[in-house]
Amino acid sequence: MSHRSTTRRLHGQGGFTLSEFALVAVFVIGLIWVAVVSVNGIRDDTREGRCQTELRTLKLATEQYYAENDAYPVNKDVLVDAQLVAAGEVEHWRVGFEADATRPTYTAIGDCA
Repeated sequence: MSHRSTTRRLHGQGGFTLSEFALVAVFVIGLIWVAVVSVNGIRDDTREGRCQTELRTLKLATEQYYAENDAYPVNKDVLVDAQLVAAGEVEHWRVGFEADATRPTYTAIGDCA
């Protein structure tokens, strides 16, 4: 230990040197960066899970409509009118059925696109 640092501590002159402060600042900034990256990853995973849940709900309602009516719905509004699904449950998806197609098509919109 140098004479200067020993003297400073003996006389009660506390405080940080500039290099100590810079080291602490870099460490804190690193922790904040890791936290932000983690939160964004969790947010993306949550959005992805919600989109998959909405798609499963829409597909189930579509198949239930087909089982009851022997025809696929032309759009999502038909499913809502038939009370097979609430509009808010599948707000990020669109369903359609072309006359020459054998299965409906599902299109992501909004946050799920």
